[in-house]
Amino acid sequence: VVSTSPILEKEIDIGVLSKPLETEARVLSLRGGKDGLKLTRSVIKKPSFNVVTKYKAYTKRDKFVLKLLNQDKKTIGAIGLGNPFYIHAQHIDYEDSTQHGEYIDNQKIDVVIPLSIDVSYVVLATQDPFGLYDINEISLKDSEIHRLK
Repeated sequence: VVSTSPILEKEIDIGVLSKPLETEARVLSLRGGKDGLKLTRSVIKKPSFNVVTKYKAYTKRDKFVLKLLNQDKKTIGAIGLGNPFYIHAQHIDYEDSTQHGEYIDNQKIDVVIPLSIDVSYVVLATQDPFGLYDINEISLKDSEIHRLK
């Protein structure tokens, strides 16, 4: 599925993705690779500094984007993931090689969603200069949410 609308820069208040450390938020733990993610855990807690600072509103440099959808499947936000599934490697005597890394399929990703945003689905999408291409959709409606202190 191709998403070519300019939704993510014009229709969405990027400020809604601000993640203050002092308040509780929904932290989604996801695991997977470039072909898709699955939800492993959903908790409500005060997120750690590392989780808050790792991912931000997406830019054109992000290869992968996590779209946030409401119950009507309308995009209400997006988080830039960069390219978390590609591991770069550099070795002596391989400087002329055309391959400097490899994709992995068991990467753990933790993302923070403010409780003020009612997110029912998350969609992993890839981005190129022509738009976003959905890879897989995860429903949060039936996921069990744990509250940690």
